[in-house]
Amino acid sequence: METTTNQSILFAIGINHKTAPVEFRERIYVQDVEIPALLGELRKTLDEAVVISTCNRIEIYGVTSRTDIDLDFYKDLVIDFKNARDFIRRDDFFGMISCAACQQLFRVTTSLDSKIVGDMQILGQVRDSFQLAERHRSTGKVLNQMFQRSFKIGKQVRTETNLHKGAVSISSAAVELALKTLGTLANKNVLIIGAGNMARLTAESLLKKNVGKIFITNRTRAHADELLESLKAEGEFKGEVVDFTELKKHLNETDLVISSTSSPAPIIEKADFAAQTNKILLIDIAVPRDIAPETAECAAVELKNIDDLNAIVDKNHQRRMSDLPLVQQIIMREMSDFLIWYYSLPLLPAKMRGGAKPDAETQKEIVRVKEFLLGNLPQLHKLAMQKGTDFAGHIEVVNKLTAMKEASVEARFEIEA
Repeated sequence: METTTNQSILFAIGINHKTAPVEFRERIYVQDVEIPALLGELRKTLDEAVVISTCNRIEIYGVTSRTDIDLDFYKDLVIDFKNARDFIRRDDFFGMISCAACQQLFRVTTSLDSKIVGDMQILGQVRDSFQLAERHRSTGKVLNQMFQRSFKIGKQVRTETNLHKGAVSISSAAVELALKTLGTLANKNVLIIGAGNMARLTAESLLKKNVGKIFITNRTRAHADELLESLKAEGEFKGEVVDFTELKKHLNETDLVISSTSSPAPIIEKADFAAQTNKILLIDIAVPRDIAPETAECAAVELKNIDDLNAIVDKNHQRRMSDLPLVQQIIMREMSDFLIWYYSLPLLPAKMRGGAKPDAETQKEIVRVKEFLLGNLPQLHKLAMQKGTDFAGHIEVVNKLTAMKEASVEARFEIEA
């Protein structure tokens, strides 16, 4: 029999890069077109729900007033939705309630929980997920409040810290180095040698910097054609494929070469620049190297290799990590504000819970409730974390909180041994 409580229970479950390898995540991955159906299943037992699905995570944030179900119910729901029971287990999921669920979302939107700390995409992905849930009427008071706060601190971390500044991948470091050396890429011709994943990431980074024109060459021309076609499907730019046997003829009209093949021997030698008249920057991402180190002896050539790029990545990583304490402070401050709001809901006068506009006396009561919670928040947070993922335990916390508030607004929590 369904049982409910006046307190909405906030929780999160999910699989991400920390809990499961990619072969597990790809089996449970929920495509955008599937999310509305999954939200529909979740709403059968939840008051509110948001689904976040990216290549590194599938996470569900929910709110329920029911006490007859637990987190395993929702883990099973997702497993069955993806028909993955023979592959995915409950143990592959994380599960969190109240304070921990709030902290998880805030860590996601600030990118602290990303595979690469400082990920620029995750904030937009979370915002898209929330807006999709909004369009399907599956959000409400609690998730609206929590997600809006997460967007606020996500933006704050970007503007007030170094967490998102500087390249943290070899491909983006190559582009960062090119910008530093050449000043701008807007009118530059770039030759990319290779058509694998590194070449793709490099080309995508170049396009974000409004590069002049991209030439792509590869030993297997079909792969270069496929790469150019897929890049143009994402947006228009000047680009063409150069036959691999002709690439050296294009060096004198190129400002930047970025090479990332799996060739066992150098593709470009010092002799290839004997007639070079224009300045050219060569960035060799490959191991073994694609560009013979002797090319650096040519007056028109500036050569950089993967060690130069690793130095940039390491420096940027250290700068980002130095701001982690500041990011943690931002998260904890916003968590405190949210949790005071969240735990105040069952303590407010009944007419306030119904959405009525507060009169003067009610406003005073709201202030008293928030002051009471502020004084007890550290102990409340500790007690809630002790209860773990036990729904009934969190209802106990709220009931104890309500009794204490009614007894005296000056009361303070005492954690039971």
